[in-house]
Amino acid sequence: MKRFLIANLFLILAGGAIAPTAMAQGTDHSSATDLNGDGIVSVQEMRLHYLDYSSN
Repeated sequence: MKRFLIANLFLILAGGAIAPTAMAQGTDHSSATDLNGDGIVSVQEMRLHYLDYSSN
């Protein structure tokens, strides 16, 4: 019985440690953002976005 409880506790703790990693979301660099807040992504903003993420 004690072995069963310890094994279950270990599984719960291991699942709790892995869960945040499994739910992590990567950043998406494929879409430009509205930098000046006017609601429109302009050609200049797209160009700046491309330059930011294309350089090494």
